[in-house]
Amino acid sequence: MKSRTIGNTSLQSGPLGLGCNRMLDPANAEMVAVANTAIDIGICQFDGADSYGAGRCEKFFAKVLKARRNEATIVTKFGMVRQPEGGFAVDGSPAYARKACEASLARLDMDCIDLYYLHRIDPKVPVEESIGAMAELVKAGKVKQIGISNAPAEVIRRAHKTHPLAAVQMEYSLLERSVEKEVLPACKELGIAFVAYGPLTYSFLSGAVQKLADLAPDDLFRRRQSRFAEESISHNLKLLAALDEVRAESGGTRAQLALAWCLHRPWDVLPIPGSTKLKHLKDNAAAADIHLTPAQVAKLDAAFAPEAVKGSAAGVAAPPR
Repeated sequence: MKSRTIGNTSLQSGPLGLGCNRMLDPANAEMVAVANTAIDIGICQFDGADSYGAGRCEKFFAKVLKARRNEATIVTKFGMVRQPEGGFAVDGSPAYARKACEASLARLDMDCIDLYYLHRIDPKVPVEESIGAMAELVKAGKVKQIGISNAPAEVIRRAHKTHPLAAVQMEYSLLERSVEKEVLPACKELGIAFVAYGPLTYSFLSGAVQKLADLAPDDLFRRRQSRFAEESISHNLKLLAALDEVRAESGGTRAQLALAWCLHRPWDVLPIPGSTKLKHLKDNAAAADIHLTPAQVAKLDAAFAPEAVKGSAAGVAAPPR
């Protein structure tokens, strides 16, 4: 795979990164194989968070990636604090940033985090204070680069003015394009990489979800989203015909074409699809070899125009946990 850097930094990524929210078990042989194979084929950005598996994702990195530390770009996040009654609160305070970083370094069993994100913007704390604390972590040598996740363009600009951001991470896919209006142009202007989570809309764009019943009853993450309501699924399935038309011309799978579309945007977009299976990892990696013509990109742009999509990540399709 052709090597890419993350924004205006020396951190390596490859054309795609690896979303690791489900990489939690170092005793799972296939998960370990996925991690090692990813590095072997050039996918070296491993995206985790302290909230993924209540720290188990970071412990997975410690166990599986430490031997290949110089080949991997280790990414983690802070700011989402699990509550005793369930759910999460947001804490972007400087004191918590320092505390969370030390805890992550201990779980990672590493002395420096390559890329450290503020996972959510804390409405109680000016972003300048959160980023200022993260800048101190950079100065102390505990973090190489910083970023923020799920922030509007105005907050991104304020954060970047406080300390240069390497990356902004938000959801982006054919079905979720709201960031194109302000966030992506701001990132391009400022030289910040845009890391796209959910680039396959959680398996929908691959065609794996045909009806609400395809989701497990306890899959409340997707069931809470209005785009996975029955009427939204039936409507949006029709949009996949455009992927099939492009597939007839260029080959590849629906998922590969959806990822290739991300890589053909006029911005610096690094998709990070999640994979815990070797087959899915290799299939996703093949998207980097697909070349879409301007006409094909335009066809997908038109077919998946925001006004053509039904539902969103918002809305409740199942009672909260």
